[in-house]
Amino acid sequence: MKKLTDLFEVVANSNHLYGGSSLKIPVDGSHKGQTGGWFNSNAWDIAAPIGTPVYAVCDGQLMTYTDNGPVPKKVRGKLLFGVGFTVKSDGGLPDVYYTHLKNCVVNKGEKVKCGQLLGYVMDFPGSSYDHLHIAVKSGNIRQFLNDDGTLKCAKGKITNTNDNLDLKINNSKLEDDLDLENKLFTVDDLLKKMMAPTINKLLGIKESKKEKILENIQKIKKLL
Repeated sequence: MKKLTDLFEVVANSNHLYGGSSLKIPVDGSHKGQTGGWFNSNAWDIAAPIGTPVYAVCDGQLMTYTDNGPVPKKVRGKLLFGVGFTVKSDGGLPDVYYTHLKNCVVNKGEKVKCGQLLGYVMDFPGSSYDHLHIAVKSGNIRQFLNDDGTLKCAKGKITNTNDNLDLKINNSKLEDDLDLENKLFTVDDLLKKMMAPTINKLLGIKESKKEKILENIQKIKKLL
């Protein structure tokens, strides 16, 4: 039996790039020599399953924002897809570029804080290496990340919180049906965790999975 709260894993703030999911930072210099500026030549492609939440590695302000869409396209020899944006970092740190994202919750001109949810890793069509492409204007990504993916800017002060109820259903548990005979949840839980905020985030899940979730939500609504 799964408790209702077990179905949710994405929080509004985290002290980890991927909200605690394990990751491996690729070797330095894998993009060295690529044209197109530091966005390409000083970058790291950090693997993650589709729909993995991505959190800001520093405070700053979005200076650019481009949505290249879900279908990869070649521009000047580079394969572009998904949302990409540049954050002008605070505190004298180099600027940071993020791309291959979807369902982003930030936009150009907005301020972001260390550990704030930005968006979700999108599908890399035709490849099994779904990932976040993250670049820094100078230096190394380890100015921002520890080897385990925790954020250096957090300094132990950020805890995983969902104060904004910015939640998404856990992809790894989507195949489980809710046990509707033994209700281990309250009506308040449902209203807070399964209504509009969650439904909005269903856009970040594959269609085949989304259908299953919507069926379960309809079953639960009948119990109210």
